[in-house]
Amino acid sequence: MTAIAWLNGELVERERASVSIDDLGFRYGAACFETFRAYRGVPFRLDRHLARLAAGLALLGIAAPAEQELGAAVEVALRANGLPAARVRLTVSAGPDGGTRRLADAGPPTVLVVVEAAPAAPSPVIALVTSTRIDERDPLRRAKTSNYLPSLLALAEARAAGCEHALLRNIAGDIAEAATANVFAVVEGVLRTPPLDAGALPGITREAVLECARALGLPAEEGALSVPALAHAAEAFVTSAGAGVQPLAGVRLADGSAFEFAAAPERCTVALDRAYRDLVARETAPPATF
Repeated sequence: MTAIAWLNGELVERERASVSIDDLGFRYGAACFETFRAYRGVPFRLDRHLARLAAGLALLGIAAPAEQELGAAVEVALRANGLPAARVRLTVSAGPDGGTRRLADAGPPTVLVVVEAAPAAPSPVIALVTSTRIDERDPLRRAKTSNYLPSLLALAEARAAGCEHALLRNIAGDIAEAATANVFAVVEGVLRTPPLDAGALPGITREAVLECARALGLPAEEGALSVPALAHAAEAFVTSAGAGVQPLAGVRLADGSAFEFAAAPERCTVALDRAYRDLVARETAPPATF
């Protein structure tokens, strides 16, 4: 089946979709995006993704299209592709500026929805603590912009070292997040994830997992996660909309040293993975019919 994209109000074959060479998203990264999962045509927590998208665009000075308009675009794109389980990427850029390099001259915004088959259930992976740093003081850290070059460089470094995932530290030297995910670790019996002021992106899945931890009565906190603390963690995992809860089997450092977690996901990771899946199933269930 040919993949179909929604671009500026039209359905087009994905391979034929194109944007203006003057689009500031293409030229300078003046765009934000959201990636989320959909089940039986129902996106998980789309409202929260749209709210984060709008907040990010506001930081860039880009007027976000109405949430109803974006929600309708997602619905049309999902229906056109007909996938029972899908991963969706919604991108909104500043649009073309006529070559002036002025955000004030750009518009209307370019809106793109791409739908693809959901990935297979994730398996435990090895992550590398990369040399790439995040500046936790950058006000744009809370915006999920299309400038993902630091994450791409971190992933390239990790894969060159034979690892499947990349961890990024902030200027203070603590773990901030993974290249495309948030990080959790069980340290001294407490589930810990780096706080937003450490440079972590406010992940929608991160938020849901914290909700699940509270519902299960697991002690959880947002707190600094140093490399030594991670090395002594009982278990660790990363979270993202695409993969959900993905266990870490171990972590390697740039100096060649490494440490491993349990051979199989431990109690906390298993419980949170199950609770998260149950939460997704409840919130994306079709309405009951009588």
